[in-house]
Amino acid sequence: MSSIIFFCGNLFSLLLCSSYMKTQKLSKEQLKAVGHRLKVVRTILNLDQRQMSESMGTAQSQISKIEIGRSPPTLYQLIKVKELADQNDSLRDHLTWEWLLEGKGKGVIGP
Repeated sequence: MSSIIFFCGNLFSLLLCSSYMKTQKLSKEQLKAVGHRLKVVRTILNLDQRQMSESMGTAQSQISKIEIGRSPPTLYQLIKVKELADQNDSLRDHLTWEWLLEGKGKGVIGP
C-alpha cells in the first residue's frame, strides 16, 4: 500500500494532500509518526503545549491528541507549525514539508 501522507511541495499540492488526508484513514503508526515530528518541532522551538496551542489558535488538548497520534493535524495547523518553524533560524533552513508530513528528506535532525 502506498503512503497515505505524501510529499506536498507547494501550497496547491498541500491543499490536495489535505483533501486526500480527510478522505483517507491514516494508520495509527502514521498518526503517531506525524505527531512525533510535530512534537520535535515544538521542542526545538522551546514551547510547551499551551504556548504552541496559543500560537496556533487551537486548544492545548488538541496539540496533545496530535502529538500522541489520536488526532490528525488539520491543514491550518500544519501551516501554522511551518510558519512558527520559519521564524526560527535553525528550523527555517532545515524543516521541509516532506519531512514534516512523511519523515523523509531533509529534516530538523541529522545531515
